[in-house]
Amino acid sequence: MTKTIFGTCGIRRKFGNDFSGPQWLEIGMAIGTYLGKNSVVLIGRDTRQTAELVQHALISGLLSCGCDVHVLQGSAESPYVTTSTIAYATKHFQASAGIQVTASHNTPEYIGIKIWQNSGMGFTPAQEEAIDAIYASKTFRLVQWNEILKIKTILNANEIHVKAILERVHAPITFKGEKIAVVIDPGNGAACEIAPNLLQKLGANVITINAQPDGMFPGRDSEPNEENLRTILRMMRNDSEMSLGIAYDGDADRVRFIDRKGKLVEGDRILLLLAMHLTSKEKGSPFIVTPVNSCTALEEVLNKRGINVSRTRIGDIPVAIRIQEINAMLGGEISGTYTWPEFHLGPDALYTTAKLLEIIADKGMLEKLLESIPEYLVAHDTIDTTEEAIKRLQGIDLEQLIKAVLANEGINAMGTNKTDGVLVRFGGGFLLVRPSGTSPAIRLTCEHEDPVMVKKLLEATKERLARDGIKAVHM
Repeated sequence: MTKTIFGTCGIRRKFGNDFSGPQWLEIGMAIGTYLGKNSVVLIGRDTRQTAELVQHALISGLLSCGCDVHVLQGSAESPYVTTSTIAYATKHFQASAGIQVTASHNTPEYIGIKIWQNSGMGFTPAQEEAIDAIYASKTFRLVQWNEILKIKTILNANEIHVKAILERVHAPITFKGEKIAVVIDPGNGAACEIAPNLLQKLGANVITINAQPDGMFPGRDSEPNEENLRTILRMMRNDSEMSLGIAYDGDADRVRFIDRKGKLVEGDRILLLLAMHLTSKEKGSPFIVTPVNSCTALEEVLNKRGINVSRTRIGDIPVAIRIQEINAMLGGEISGTYTWPEFHLGPDALYTTAKLLEIIADKGMLEKLLESIPEYLVAHDTIDTTEEAIKRLQGIDLEQLIKAVLANEGINAMGTNKTDGVLVRFGGGFLLVRPSGTSPAIRLTCEHEDPVMVKKLLEATKERLARDGIKAVHM
């Protein structure tokens, strides 16, 4: 079945005349029809400008189908919750579903939703397809006026989430008897209240930047990458008192960490560190899960420790599904999402923050811990393009295109993986081309020991795609 409104990570659209209030009302009715009368549904939102409007439209649609709607607020003072909080709360309350109104790390004009099961895992593609079909056919099951339920509100979602995290870590966390000093950058997003609160309860000395909720993201763009995190990176380089930098995206399902030298650590190296710690504690099964675009150092290091690495499509839902299938102990992505089945099956940036602080307190500062972990150069590039170009991409033989790029540099291809896009491996690395699942863009990833060669391969790939009509446009 072809999905019309869902992408690879829930729904994300630019808010506008062709996708605004009326469409979100119908999406609410489609979800309510799928779940059924009297289903308990939690709903929360991040700080985006249009999130409140979309939340109200969804609530109206859910109520129209007889759902029992509970609005999740971070606190009495804050209407915002993180995606991690919604995922945990859906499991905690054993609700029929949880809905987060967010567009994650996308730019402010985007809005969307992600739906959660009561395991904390996002809805599967099959569940999304079923809702999609109801929306497309407009076969809504509406209830009578006297079957409409009252809206309920949960005012302490942050407290519930923080309490659950604190029950699973050894707080207060100190290093050599001293408090750990951290800088937090929530990016004006949903973590503005909960992240400093959690870190303070863990015993850290906390400084914040961009910690005022604002859906226009005035402090920086929402995605926590090197370009957008220049302020906190500079702070870490210039302040010898700071032990760790922590940055979240708009809905705080992603977290990135900065060491004392001001270096932004790749998400898959953090995953490797977390997995090594779990192994040393003899917890979980001998499996971790990560997508195809993570570095090959994972296998190199973890296989020697008896841990198998299972590769999936990119996205927290494919990772969570595989975790369930093989009973893995941990999942994570290079983007900074981490899934802990010991807690719940959604990505939880806040729990990850607490667990990393626990490791630092036990083993040493982040930059020291990373000295024993090989650093493979993995570079990323994005071609922002059009929906028409994305469709055109389907007619291109990407495997041959990538092999031609490699051959031009005298590199022999060693194998192809088509789990997500097309990835061609070679001695010492890989080159991956795939369409984004959340915006009209093409993602390029390259691993190679030589930074000059990485740049060459990425540029050559973009040039060949441009010859086939896949060109960047200014968004």
